[in-house]
Amino acid sequence: MIEKAVFLLREAHVSRGAVIRALAEYFPGTAFDDRTRCVYEAWDQVHQGAPALPSVPSELSEARTFAAAHERHGFSD
Repeated sequence: MIEKAVFLLREAHVSRGAVIRALAEYFPGTAFDDRTRCVYEAWDQVHQGAPALPSVPSELSEARTFAAAHERHGFSD
């Protein structure tokens, strides 16, 4: 159950509350307290006190590269 919580937190970027609710669907019959404890342990494994990664602006935030990507992928208005 902890591995599923780690996946949801790290890969799916789901909030802790949503993970607790999702675990009830993946593991029916588990107690709320057990799911909560697993999610908090998974949170610790995912973050391990490491600082958050800095956000990097997307290349598409510049009009020049956005227009090029728009053309390259054949998007139309």
